[in-house]
Amino acid sequence: MIKQKNYLAYLIILLLFSYGVSYGQSATISGVVTSREDQMPLTGVSVLVKGTSIGAVTDFDGKFSLKVEQQKPILIFSYLGFKKLEIVIDNETAINVVMETDTSQLDEVVLIGYGTQKRKDLTGSVSSIKGDELENLPLRSADQALQGRSAGVFTVQSSGAPGAASSIRIRGGNSINGSNEPLFVVDGVPISSGSSSSAASLNPLNTINPTDIASIEILKDASATSIYGSRGGNGVVLITTKRGKSGKGSVSLSLYYGFQKETNRYDLLNAKQYETLANEASLAEGGGVLYDPSLNPVSTDWQEAMLNNIAPVRNFNVSATGGKEGTNYLLSFDYFNQEGIVKSSDIERYSLRSNIDSNINDFIKVGGSLTGSYVEANRVNSGALSSMLTTAPNLPIKQPDGSFTQFNNLGIGFNNPVGLLYEYKNLNKNFRTLGNVYVSAELAKGLTVKTTWGIDASFQKNDTYIPQSLYTGSLVGGDASVYNSMSLTWLNENTINYKVKFHNHSLDALFGFTQQSSRFESTGASATGFLNDVTTTYALGLGNPEAAELPSSASANWTIHSYIGRINYGLNDKYLLTLTTRVDGSSRFGANNRYGFFPSAALAWKAIEEDFVRDLNVFSNLKIRASYGITGNQDGIGNNPSLDLWGGTRYVIGDMIVNGITPTQVPNNDLKWETTDQYDFGLEFGFFDNRLTFLADAYYKITDDLLLNVTIPNTSGFQSGLKNIGSIENKGLEFTVDAAIIDDVFKWDFNFNITFNKNKIINLGGEDEIIPSGSNTILKVDESLGTFYGYVSDGLFQSPEEIIGSAQPTAKPGDVRFVDFDNNGIINEEDQQIIGNAQPEFFGGINNTFSYKGFELSVLFQYVYGNDLYNLNVVTLENLTGLQNQRTTVLDRWTVDNTNTNIPRATTTRPVNRPFDRYVEDGSYLRMKNIQLAYNFPETLVSELGVQNLRIYANAQNFLTITDYSGLDPEVSRYGSDNIRQGFDSGAYPNSKMFSLGLNVTF
Repeated sequence: MIKQKNYLAYLIILLLFSYGVSYGQSATISGVVTSREDQMPLTGVSVLVKGTSIGAVTDFDGKFSLKVEQQKPILIFSYLGFKKLEIVIDNETAINVVMETDTSQLDEVVLIGYGTQKRKDLTGSVSSIKGDELENLPLRSADQALQGRSAGVFTVQSSGAPGAASSIRIRGGNSINGSNEPLFVVDGVPISSGSSSSAASLNPLNTINPTDIASIEILKDASATSIYGSRGGNGVVLITTKRGKSGKGSVSLSLYYGFQKETNRYDLLNAKQYETLANEASLAEGGGVLYDPSLNPVSTDWQEAMLNNIAPVRNFNVSATGGKEGTNYLLSFDYFNQEGIVKSSDIERYSLRSNIDSNINDFIKVGGSLTGSYVEANRVNSGALSSMLTTAPNLPIKQPDGSFTQFNNLGIGFNNPVGLLYEYKNLNKNFRTLGNVYVSAELAKGLTVKTTWGIDASFQKNDTYIPQSLYTGSLVGGDASVYNSMSLTWLNENTINYKVKFHNHSLDALFGFTQQSSRFESTGASATGFLNDVTTTYALGLGNPEAAELPSSASANWTIHSYIGRINYGLNDKYLLTLTTRVDGSSRFGANNRYGFFPSAALAWKAIEEDFVRDLNVFSNLKIRASYGITGNQDGIGNNPSLDLWGGTRYVIGDMIVNGITPTQVPNNDLKWETTDQYDFGLEFGFFDNRLTFLADAYYKITDDLLLNVTIPNTSGFQSGLKNIGSIENKGLEFTVDAAIIDDVFKWDFNFNITFNKNKIINLGGEDEIIPSGSNTILKVDESLGTFYGYVSDGLFQSPEEIIGSAQPTAKPGDVRFVDFDNNGIINEEDQQIIGNAQPEFFGGINNTFSYKGFELSVLFQYVYGNDLYNLNVVTLENLTGLQNQRTTVLDRWTVDNTNTNIPRATTTRPVNRPFDRYVEDGSYLRMKNIQLAYNFPETLVSELGVQNLRIYANAQNFLTITDYSGLDPEVSRYGSDNIRQGFDSGAYPNSKMFSLGLNVTF
């Protein structure tokens, strides 16, 4: 019996010991956590034993280890951007855990100025575009990613030329003479957006490889942008590149090849139709017959001769990423080549990127980013594009001796448009390096200091040569010019950040000092009178010394010092307050206004956290926010607009020409930046576990102290000067809808955004209106920027009787009849009226993504409604003088037998051209911006191939456009980002459709 009791005791002890081994106090569970997406270890995953405070965090290799105390414990794995995972442990001591990404959680974290924040805690208006939305798109530059994807952002790809810049407006235009382009910040380094008054300007964003982009954040209201102070008035676009991940290294390869074709061509007269028109115009004014009507001349299709039917585009990108022992890295190389749809135009880009982050110890982290790029672009002479349309079709491209035709049938010399393509040289080369290094130290829990140094250096060379084989080149014996420039900008930022939670309060405070300085230098030289065209721009000294022009050089610099501060405060995770301020001191402004103060405040109420809202069982998210702040604008006015500047000139003394200096700018010590006050009110709704979300914003902006060139007394020695005069307002509504309509094996995701913006001039410094010379526009109080100004037509004169007693006594039947608004019997400038406006009533985008198993179809539409375009092409293509080729619309011109038309008669003595409403057209359009069909190979198959993932796709851009506009393309702006001359179309480089096939693979 004693032995039985001992046996029972031994059995109990053995069971207890077994229990202790199997998840008693001494039991240990270990494992590795990896990502299902790329099979890489995840660092920093929280592992918690459910119902206890026992937990651990995975190390740099994704490993964890913890002790458990109960039987069959449940481990909870949580990691930002991944779905939470619960695993029941049953007698295991070692496990491997695979976590899946959670897109909804990824969207919760966004980049803001000098930090990050959970989307649910945002008090400002911020739109996000994630890198995974872009990495499979054949984008040529980062600005293309903004089209149609974010409410409040209006983007115009104003030229189809390879490497051309886009014009971007965030919540409307604020300035008349200053820049309206947003501030771009790449990995913390502010850079120029590349805007210019010329649509053909090259885009500095070309130097950034779109494949490297991890996310794009668009800061829109003052609460979000005031941290950038005097440069935040036009909105801020934050571009963040991809960083390395800890764990096993991987190599990703992506490539695509495609071709482009113009979206449209003009229907032009053939040689016979042209000669008929020329004869009719000559006879109408008493001239003779210019061309024998019995002959059938050979026609030259200049468009066909100059446009590529298939213009190839290709891209190759390879990147390597990984990390070990606290150091993560990403290295990438990209090659991009695009031939233009206009022959002899192209762009070629090589870029290298290196991003490194390293934990020196438990509280010090260092890292850096560095991009080096080389871009080479052959650009088309703008005259070639306009003469492509207007050159007479009865002229041959070349003469029998093989030379380009240089004289028309009237003996007038001209530059042969095909010759301009092949003989004219305009080569732009640009090397750029952009990068930064940082040191971050956690001095105490939640207290972090960070120092960053950044650089943006660009070296550019532009060679232009007009050979003697072209008419203008033959007049001077060849014309060569070389231009070199260097731009060096450095940045230093020093911040201290403190984050703490106590009881029901949370605090995130940021303070810092930043400084940035830039210097620009350029040199230029030119020569004419060469013996031949062999050396082009490479031997300027061989030009005619008697015709030599003096070389030029210039330099400029600017500096800005800033103090920043931001406090994010939360109470009960329901009530949020953000206070932001920035003090900027800029060298660009007058001594009396060198510093500016830019504050903002924002409030948000997360109503979904209230019990009475949750009890409704209607919303999965409900937030109300409001903000007010002041931001500024100092771009687009030069580097020294407040100073008394002098420049070189030449004087005649006796019979000698001597060099001298003269004042070039009137000083203004009171000059300061434009200031924008902005109010924003936002509502966020979520339904059905946020499968359906609505976002609405109402905003009002008023910009005062406009930097405006105004007329000043002649006694000053100048005709105009820059002053802070005038005001402009923008007010609008933004709506965004996101829906996971079907979320099963078959998925359907839907996004819709729409923006209504009303732009209006409030004050012009006491003037009611200003009519810019030669612009066909007007600046008028209570009207918007981009307002067209001209004469109003009232049909055509049909008989001499109609002309008698009219305001146009010298007119003839078939001429345009204009409205004499002041009834003074003459048509003059007083009869001009507002005849259109380039501002759209609304714009936006629609994006649908369908997926089934491995297949994925995405379709993005972009739309613009209510804007007008001033089609300057009609001025030349419907002038009916017989001196230039015309659109086929002139076949319906007025004759005595065809009076029911609005096309005037043919005449060689057309009166001085007047801007009138015939040239203004509706520019609304709906465009299928992008459509892509892709297939992601299943994991079981790709693993057998030895790769992590494999994707192939077919893509089409600008596939379909629905519009009533008669020009080549409604997405056009001849003068680029010019604030006054918006919506003009004149000889623009045509936009194109692009079709491509691509491959993405990760090893």
